[in-house]
Amino acid sequence: MSVLFIGSFLGKKMSKQRIVFPIIGMHCASCAKLIARSLKTIDGVTEAQVNYGSEMASVDYDSGICSISEIEKNVDKTGYKALIIRKSEFKPSDSEGENQKSVEEIQNELKIRRLSDLKLKVIISLVLSACVFVGSMLMASPYLLWLLSTPIQFWAAKEFYLATWSGIKNRTASMDTLIVIGTSVAYWYSVFTTLFGGPIYFDTAAVIVALILLGRYMEAKAKTHTGDAIKKLLGLRAKTARIVRSEGNKLIEEDILVEKVRVGDLVRVRPGEKIPVDGVVTEGVSSVDESMITGEALPVDKIAGDRVFGATINKNGSFVMTTTKVGNETLLSQITQMVLQAQSSRAPIQRLADQASGVFVPAVLIVATAVFVVWYDFGSFSQALTNMIAVLIIACPCALGLATPTAVMVGVGKGAEKGILIKDASSLELADKISTIVFDKTGTLTEGKPRVTDIVETPKLKTSRVPSL
Repeated sequence: MSVLFIGSFLGKKMSKQRIVFPIIGMHCASCAKLIARSLKTIDGVTEAQVNYGSEMASVDYDSGICSISEIEKNVDKTGYKALIIRKSEFKPSDSEGENQKSVEEIQNELKIRRLSDLKLKVIISLVLSACVFVGSMLMASPYLLWLLSTPIQFWAAKEFYLATWSGIKNRTASMDTLIVIGTSVAYWYSVFTTLFGGPIYFDTAAVIVALILLGRYMEAKAKTHTGDAIKKLLGLRAKTARIVRSEGNKLIEEDILVEKVRVGDLVRVRPGEKIPVDGVVTEGVSSVDESMITGEALPVDKIAGDRVFGATINKNGSFVMTTTKVGNETLLSQITQMVLQAQSSRAPIQRLADQASGVFVPAVLIVATAVFVVWYDFGSFSQALTNMIAVLIIACPCALGLATPTAVMVGVGKGAEKGILIKDASSLELADKISTIVFDKTGTLTEGKPRVTDIVETPKLKTSRVPSL
């Protein structure tokens, strides 16, 4: 499986760098732990965190020791896909600028595609498993039940087998391992008894796969809404910029895509327009609404030499600015990356959950084996098999590793929607211990709706005349 490189780099141009990128193909919290453990084996990688809830990875590495291609091979070895964009690839040419897609857009497209695939599998699996279940109740032909359950076992449950095989190669086990063992035992035992006589359990395997796929579909559907905060931040960006160029003795203004603006370009901003990039005012006077950054409801006056920021709104005058930062260097992009990093960070309490989930799967395998042995000694083979499958399927370790990262992801996202930027998961976990909040600036706590609170009379102006004014 190849690794698709579509994403962005963070960090300064130095040997120690950090890269944050989405990972596609994870099915449970154990998948995230497997990828993180594998990345930490690379020489030069000092820290690797993978968040299943946000499907993001954060890797700190020394570029003098390891390269991005090594990270690529490592992720490829574990059987997943990473979406990373090299910084040099952020310079689209005139012919391809309009088709340039952001990491978030590509990740969203892949999520929607996975959601569609899961939906199809869920519908077909539920219909076939219902037929198998009803057929078992009506004592239908075992060969018919075999025929109906086979597509569920080898097509709908294909991702479980692939994940299990990847885990075997990396000497680890996950929830997928439990599902594969439980359903495979039920399916192949039923195949054997169909040919040679005995009770069949095709309905057990089929229903289990269908219900687990239904759960994953519901989870995937919920995840499509967790990126709403990022989408809203990205939606604040201007789409185009008005570049000022000189041709001979004339100044020409041209509208271009904001992705094509370069540092040093002169940009004209007219009243009511969004400022496309970060820069410094070189000509003109105006006032700018910077509430999306500072929370201050009143516009801020700008003159030559003042800094302005992309996504803020020009209110009154027209001005010309010199571009100082573009792309990932703008303040809005840094805020977006901060939210992404916060959603991908780990809360201290999550370490305990990770430790528990790490030993959970092996423990379940041992318990399931013991259950089979005990029931086989004191009961029938059929009872022993049924109880062993029940232990394997019901003991799902995902809740242990999913609860905390999901709470962090939703909490940080909701905070961003309300204008609250949370630095990391640790800060969010400690927030409940806050007893006092000190605001250091006038205007921070406003509704953005000025209103008259008092009317003061003067010798020449009486209160009764105010309404007529």
